[in-house]
Amino acid sequence: MAGDKVSFIEIHKVDKSFGKKRVISNLSLEVKKNELLGILGPSGCGKTTLLRLIAGFEVPDRGEIRIDGDCVYSSSNGIFVPPEKRNIGMVFQDLALWPHMTVREHIDFVLGSRNIKSKEKIEEILELVDLKSLSESYPEQLSGGEKQRVAIARALAQEPRVLLLDEPLSNLDQILRKDFKDEITKLRKKFGITTIYVTHNYLELIDIADKIAIMRKGRIIQFGRSKEVYQNPKNNFVRNILGK
Repeated sequence: MAGDKVSFIEIHKVDKSFGKKRVISNLSLEVKKNELLGILGPSGCGKTTLLRLIAGFEVPDRGEIRIDGDCVYSSSNGIFVPPEKRNIGMVFQDLALWPHMTVREHIDFVLGSRNIKSKEKIEEILELVDLKSLSESYPEQLSGGEKQRVAIARALAQEPRVLLLDEPLSNLDQILRKDFKDEITKLRKKFGITTIYVTHNYLELIDIADKIAIMRKGRIIQFGRSKEVYQNPKNNFVRNILGK
């Protein structure tokens, strides 16, 4: 489209099966630079698998994936770039925090993997996610919202070009959900990170998603700007996913 931003994530005709079960089917998708794309769909539709394919934690059976012009997977050319070389931050649904590490150590570990040893950098990230007062705490000593912020801090320590969020609000109450959404909006403005946010609840995306992709049985059945999808659902399935 004329005047549109350049595509930052490009997924072209990707398939993925586990055994005989096809989880992602001939899926193509583009995300523009600095956009937040919300992926919406019921459990088992392939949302999380798609994120793991982008991150490199799973290998597609077929197709091609490009990030910022770099090919990170191509079945036809035999290309597969491992996760640690894709520069992608991911916040997992279960957060996957390390129980033996403090908040500070989570950040320090990621910076160390990038050969960065900087107390100033750690302090900057802690302040950004409002965790300075809890820097010496372990995950078991933190609330759900605080754990979420640790997971985000760890992802941001990578200075990722892409941020993937897998059901990030699933373990939070209503007040913390709003706080988290405000946090994501603030971080996007500050860093301009291209973001994909997976959920089954459209209300989580209303205020923050630039575009929405509706998934069903491993396929994208409707894609467009958030308001357009909401006002013009393609069929009853999309209508039911969006709710009232």
